[in-house]
Amino acid sequence: MARVKLGVDRLRPRPSTRHEAKQRTRKRLLDAARHLLFDGGETRIAASTVARKAGVAGATFYEHFQNRDDLLLALSDDLFAELREKLATRRLEALAAPSDEEKIRQEFRTPLEILVANPDVFRLALRARHLGSALGDSSRRLTGSTRRDVVAELMARGYPAGSKPELRRLEMIADIHIAATETLALGYLAGRYTDLDEMADMLVLVTRGTRLARGWRSRTAAPKATATAN
Repeated sequence: MARVKLGVDRLRPRPSTRHEAKQRTRKRLLDAARHLLFDGGETRIAASTVARKAGVAGATFYEHFQNRDDLLLALSDDLFAELREKLATRRLEALAAPSDEEKIRQEFRTPLEILVANPDVFRLALRARHLGSALGDSSRRLTGSTRRDVVAELMARGYPAGSKPELRRLEMIADIHIAATETLALGYLAGRYTDLDEMADMLVLVTRGTRLARGWRSRTAAPKATATAN
């Protein structure tokens, strides 16, 4: 009587395709570069060093990346794209309920959470921003994308944007929010601030001042602030 095979073929691992094997090797190279980057900075990244860290031959590196800058570009895009995606999700939720102060507050809390939960990536983005390299280019693209996203949100909330001066003011407001968020996140990582909810409240407080810009429609210049004596 012939024995029936009970799904033996189904249990046997499927051989990897050449494409899958290449993808795994590419990921090993990117992971190795990430570790080297966080441990010692951009200067530690070299094709031979990354290949050795990944446990592959030096020639294998060039099957996946043209050179060091090509690797850094791929790595930084991977690192920074996730940050922007998470931030964009919260903005869309806040826009869906424009009068909901709690959603606005959560929108400001989210970037703080993301930045303090990814201190290596956050510090890398700050450090690389002024570098003339592929990593620096990617960091500046992240900042530029965040600025454009904030400006788009402000326009969706009814801020005037019909002229170049009005658009310039919206970019200023976006830069104010980006700088304030990064400064508070650095303060948290340094141990000066410990309460993310309180930090989010401070960012909401900042928006109460910038909301005045909604009343500047059709003016060629923003009204000068007047100091009031106590």
